Amino acid sequence: MNSNNNSLSSDVPAFSHQEYRMILSRLKEYLPILDYSEVTENVNRFCVIRHDVEFSLERALDLAQIEHDMDIQTSYFIQLGNNTYNAISKKSLDILRKINKLGHKIGLHFTPTSSEEEVVNQEFIALKTILDSRLDIDIDRFSFHRPNLNRKLISSNIRINGVINAYDKLYFEYFDDTIPENPDIKYISDSNHQWKYGHPIDVVSGSCSKVQVLIHPFSWSKNGGDNLANYLSLLKEKNNVLMDSINAEISNFPKDDLKNIISLQ
Repeated sequence: MNSNNNSLSSDVPAFSHQEYRMILSRLKEYLPILDYSEVTENVNRFCVIRHDVEFSLERALDLAQIEHDMDIQTSYFIQLGNNTYNAISKKSLDILRKINKLGHKIGLHFTPTSSEEEVVNQEFIALKTILDSRLDIDIDRFSFHRPNLNRKLISSNIRINGVINAYDKLYFEYFDDTIPENPDIKYISDSNHQWKYGHPIDVVSGSCSKVQVLIHPFSWSKNGGDNLANYLSLLKEKNNVLMDSINAEISNFPKDDLKNIISLQ
């Protein structure tokens, strides 16, 4: 076994694209992978997969392509206020359009200023209007960013007409304290580069028939690795994106020289 206590071979690097393909393959074996819109109170077996996109749209596109190649459609929830990517820059919009054309849904990932349904609605509409107008895609879903800081966001089952809340009770079961061993809906997340609620393979191979899986794309790369290795590779990627961006704007930017200096450090 690898360092994340899962059922995959120790030869498969944790949080690598290879591991992600194997996870998806196993998920498909055990449960139908559905979109949120396909889940109703009458659906007794499902797995919905969502991505809260933090830090890297490029890594999100990598996972979107893997899923497309395996005939799997998921949801990508985007932040408009993330300091590490500009969701409405030309490059970012091109990536989001590619993700959408691969068959995936685009949603919003945000932190409301209040857990009041009316406020959540107003703030979602404001953000949706911005992204809709740039992408020309109807944004019909959202997930909350770090809802553990305001648990009422996920305990009150907030509903907006015609909009999908990833924490709706159809796909998510809220617990105040200890999560029971066999909840009706199992929630799995790779938050902080670890499987806090069980590895997906272990969960779906058990008795659970309703599952929501949260995958953060920034944690996944071609070669995988532990938490430190992941952040080192991510920082290198973001550094290259920054240098490419500056180089595109300034004719005398010493891009190659800087890359050589950085590589020696």
